[in-house]
Amino acid sequence: MPVTVFEWIVSVLAAGGGLSFIVYQIFKKLAEGWLDDKFKSRLQELAHIQNKEIERLRSDLTKSFDRATKLHQREFEVLPMVWDEVHEAFWSTASFVSSFQSFPDINRMKPEQLQAFLEKCELEPWQKAEILSKQDRNAQYLEYDFWHRLHHASRARQSALNKVSRHAIFMDEPLKDELMKILERLNGALIEHQSNHETPILSHSERLTTNIEWVKGEGRLELDRIETRLRKQLWSLDDQVASV
Repeated sequence: MPVTVFEWIVSVLAAGGGLSFIVYQIFKKLAEGWLDDKFKSRLQELAHIQNKEIERLRSDLTKSFDRATKLHQREFEVLPMVWDEVHEAFWSTASFVSSFQSFPDINRMKPEQLQAFLEKCELEPWQKAEILSKQDRNAQYLEYDFWHRLHHASRARQSALNKVSRHAIFMDEPLKDELMKILERLNGALIEHQSNHETPILSHSERLTTNIEWVKGEGRLELDRIETRLRKQLWSLDDQVASV
């Protein structure tokens, strides 16, 4: 029966002597080489796994960073636009419901002045013709002007409401809620002012004024607070976007 290499090595080692020492050294060298190869192979395998994990983490971080950058950029674009709409809605309403109103006395205008004035008005042509046909032109003009300004303020508020609702995902929840509350108050002020106009027989104490008074006082302070907050937030976003 043929002898295996292992059996031959064992027999030589058992016999002792210088040859056994040489064989032992050869065996030791072979074992060390085998272990080195195994270690290098395992080390390369671990390095490959580690590199793959590093690449995965780098890819996830890059995606998260890109997403955050795009979100900040979009927020930087949306906030000024929404603020402009809410600001326009607020001051359109505030001007409309103000106790201090100034109107031209068109009853005293000369025909040429009256014609020039009406041409600049945003009233409908039939409304202008109606004004010219009245003896008390002031009363007719004020009536049409009231509804025109109500429509303008209502349209500005509705436009702001649409902008806030549409872009709410780019605003934090407290800011969205504050803007919506302002727009709700503006709607209440417009309803109150219209109701008071349609029932002129009401006494001063019977008139609806809760939201109108809010617009004149606390509402302006609230608008100022939000403006200050947005200014800080936008400057912060500007720094973040610029650093990208």
